[in-house]
Order: sequence, then C-alpha cells, then structure tokens
Amino acid sequence: MSLVNPSRWSTVRRLFESAIDMPTIERGAYLQAECADDSDTRQEVLALLAADEVPFDMPVDRDPDSRHQTDAAENLPEILGFKIVKRIGSGGSSRVFEAICLENGARVALKVINSGSNGQSLLRFRQESRVLSRLSHPGIVRLHETGQTQDGQIYLAMDFVEGQRIDEWCTSHALSAQERVAAVLQMLDALEHAHAAGVIHRDIKPHNILVNTEGQVHLVDFGVARLTREDGNRTGFHTETGNIVGTFAYMSPEQADGKAGRIGPTTDVYQAALVLFQLLTGRLPYEVDDRGAMALLKAVLFERRMLLSEVVPELSGAIEEVINAALHVDPVQRPQTVQLFAAQLQVALAQMD
Repeated sequence: MSLVNPSRWSTVRRLFESAIDMPTIERGAYLQAECADDSDTRQEVLALLAADEVPFDMPVDRDPDSRHQTDAAENLPEILGFKIVKRIGSGGSSRVFEAICLENGARVALKVINSGSNGQSLLRFRQESRVLSRLSHPGIVRLHETGQTQDGQIYLAMDFVEGQRIDEWCTSHALSAQERVAAVLQMLDALEHAHAAGVIHRDIKPHNILVNTEGQVHLVDFGVARLTREDGNRTGFHTETGNIVGTFAYMSPEQADGKAGRIGPTTDVYQAALVLFQLLTGRLPYEVDDRGAMALLKAVLFERRMLLSEVVPELSGAIEEVINAALHVDPVQRPQTVQLFAAQLQVALAQMD
C-alpha cells in the first residue's frame, strides 16, 4: 500500500509543470493564486522549482586538477591555530580543507561555510556541529572544535579521512559481493550508534561513506541530519518540517512526499539499502540518469524497484529478499531498526556463495 496521496501529488506536479516554464519573477504570484491557503503545497512546489535548477546529485569535488586550479584562483581561509594545506571538497554551501593543527600536528578536515550563505545553510551548519558533538564511534568522524575564520566565517574541525568513497573503494579493490555487504555492515554499525544517540542521518549515499586506507568505513556529512522528535523536544532544537532535504536520487518515499512525521530510523534503513543495491549492481533500482527533480521524485514515489536478480542473476535468494523489504515504499513494512536490518544482512551473507 502506498503512503502517497495520488491526488495531492497530481496537484503538486501540475503546478510544478506550469510554473517551470514561467519567468522566475512570476512564479510566486502564480502559486499564491493557485494554492490559496494551502501553504504546504505552495512551499513544496517552490522547493521543487529551486531543486530543478541544480543536478540531482552534488558530489564532493575530488578531482585533483580541478581542485588545484580553483585553489590558485581563491584565497584560502585564515584560521587561527591551523595551517591550511589544500581544498579537498566543496558543496552548495561549504568548502572542505585539509589542514594541520599547529598545537599537536594532527591532520584535520576543516569544513568552512561559504560567505553569503543563507539562513537555512547556517542553521544546517550549526545543526551538524550539535549532532557530531553527541556522537563517539570509530566509524563516525569526530568533531574537534568549532569557531570562526579571521573574516568571520563559521568552521568545523573534524577527523581527516584519507580514503575513497565506498563505491570507488569497492571498485578499485575489486571486492566480491560478500565483501561489499560486509562494508555496508560496518557503516550500519556506525549508523546504529547515531540512532541510539537520537540522530537520523537522512542523506546516506556513497559520497557520504568514506573508506580509509585500512579499510575502516566512516559515515560523514551530518549536515542534513535531524534529531528524533523526542530528543528535539528535550533540547529545544527542531528541524524545519515541510522542506525537502537530501539528495533526490537517494531519497526515501517519505522524504520525497514531504512526510516529515514519517522520517525516522527506517528512512536511514531505506537509504542504506539503496547504497547496498548500487554497490552490488552498479546502479539504483530505478532510472536516475538525465532526470530532473520532479522525474526523480516521481520515480522514488511510484516506480517499481528492480530486483537484485534482474541485474545480477546470481544474487537471488535471501540477500535479494532482505534488500527488497528494506526498499518498501511504506516505512512500516521495512525493518524497523538498523540493528534488525544488519542482523538480516548477516544471515543473508552467511548464505551467499
């Protein structure tokens, strides 16, 4: 049974497809007139319009040539107590630098918010600091300190992970299917720790899972993580509802449909299953290439998920059943905890040839 309201989705799609062809300056008035008092629908369409202007996925820039060209053209930040070595990544609202702590010589990753970032970006940046301060696990980057650059930009100093994205690591090391499942199980152990601390990641994808030179898997980038409702109530910190947050191709159906009340541990279970499906098959269970935001969200909400064995015939049986259950459109039908999902994967792993 789908959790999506087809009538509501039809309205959102109709408004989106009409507004996308309008000049940007006219969209607000059009949606105000069409939506009347339905501010939730209006905000959802506006979020889709904004998202359609950027690629569905914004990977960290790890191309050495591109990085050095950019470094030559930009002024590296000055941060008291650190020596900036080079820029190692960038995203929509922040840049990440490799640096040396002058006090102890440790290598760290400095995540610096871009100047001119909007209030939502600042909120998420501070949120990441609060989230990381709650977590202590070898598979999660540690937060060392927060502060401001010499020109007032906020930064986070975190563990530096020397390694590769999990999909690149699996490919470069020619890992077997069993070894790929084992790598995801490492990530799930870190995720279980986060859930126990009341943190839902919400943006699990290969770009946010790094493997170091020793084969240790690290879960990174808690920039769109949220606290569970119970912990949010205790701390007074809440994530805004009604906003589409995350990477479209890896969104759960409840994220894609704006069902903030349904986002929880099973959301991360769904995304972890997506990553595992991709590691085992080289693709996602629905089409994502050359699709805009609306088409991707429609795929997440309505398109049938491919089975593992349809892509890799030898991966039928228990592993297929476990992943298929974790990718169910309804969160209630998935494994309800990361611990349960991991236990099911362990059983399936033991049965793999």
